[in-house]
Amino acid sequence: MLNRRHLRVKVLQALYAFFQSGQHDIGLAERQLLNSAEDIYQLYLFQITLLTELHYQGLKERDEAKQKLQPSAMDLQETTTFTRNKVLVQLSQMESLTKTCAKHHVSWSAHQDTAQKLWRKLRQQDFYLSYIGLEQAGFEEDKEFVLQMFKFWLFEEELLESMYEELNIHWSDDLFVVNAAIMRTFKDLRPDGRIRLQRLYKDTEEDRHFLLELFRKTILNESGYEAMVKEKAQNWEIERIALIDIILMKMALSELLEFPSIPVKVTLNEYIDLAKYFSTPRSNAFVNGILDKLAIELKQQGRVQKTGRGLIEK
Repeated sequence: MLNRRHLRVKVLQALYAFFQSGQHDIGLAERQLLNSAEDIYQLYLFQITLLTELHYQGLKERDEAKQKLQPSAMDLQETTTFTRNKVLVQLSQMESLTKTCAKHHVSWSAHQDTAQKLWRKLRQQDFYLSYIGLEQAGFEEDKEFVLQMFKFWLFEEELLESMYEELNIHWSDDLFVVNAAIMRTFKDLRPDGRIRLQRLYKDTEEDRHFLLELFRKTILNESGYEAMVKEKAQNWEIERIALIDIILMKMALSELLEFPSIPVKVTLNEYIDLAKYFSTPRSNAFVNGILDKLAIELKQQGRVQKTGRGLIEK
C-alpha cells in the first residue's frame, strides 16, 4: 500500500514534529514514526469496513420498513439491489477482515451517528438511485457500484474527513493514499475470487529499513546538511527559508549521500514534487535550484556513490 513517496511523506511529517518539538530522543521518535505509518492501516480498515457498515444500515432499513403500520410494496421487499450486492455481502462475511479489525482496534460501534448520516446521504446520490433501480445486477454491476461509491462520493465526503481528523490529525493527509489502496483492492476483483486486503508495506523489511534510515540519517547529519544548503542559498538567510523546504533538502541530501541504490534523478524529482505539494507556491523552483547545484558539486567531489545496474556513472 505504501510506496516510497508515501514513506518519504511520513518521514517528512516525523522530522517536522521532531525539529519543532526540540526532541532529542531519536529512539522514541523512530517508534512514533513507525506507529504513524502503521496507523495508516487503521484508516484503510475504517474505509473498508465503512462499506460493511453501510450494508448493515441497508439491511436494518429493510427490517424497519416492514414494521410500518402501512408499509408500501417497496417497504415489504425482503432485499434490494444494494443489500444483495455480491461484493458487499462477501465483505460482510469475511472472517479474516473481522479478525484484522479486532487486532487493529477498528470498529464503527462508537461512530453510529456518523454511519447513519452517511447512509442517509448515500440514498440521495444519483449513482445509488440508478443502481437500486436496476431489475437485475450482475457481479460487474455490483463491483462498479462499490467503486463509484468512492470515486463519486466518499473520496471527498466532508463528514467522513471530519471524523477521521478527530481520530488522528495526520489522517487527512493519509486519506488519498488509503483511497488509492481501496480502489486497487476492488478494481481487479473477479466473480470467483476472494477479496484480498492490501498490505501496509510492499516489502516489509526493506521499506521499514528505508523509513527508519532516512529519518535517522537526516537527523544525525542535519547540521552538516544545513551548512551545505546555506552555502548555496547565498541570497537567503537560513531563517527565512520555510522549515519544510529545509527539511526536504536535508532529506534529499541524505538520499544522495547515504542511499547508493536510489538514482540521483529519482531523488531530485521526488523532493521537488514534495516541495510543490507541501510547501509554498515558489518552493519547488527554489528547492530545485539548490538541490541541482548541490548534486552537481557532490558528484564532482566524488561523494555521490551509486551502485547497482544502471546507477554507476562513467
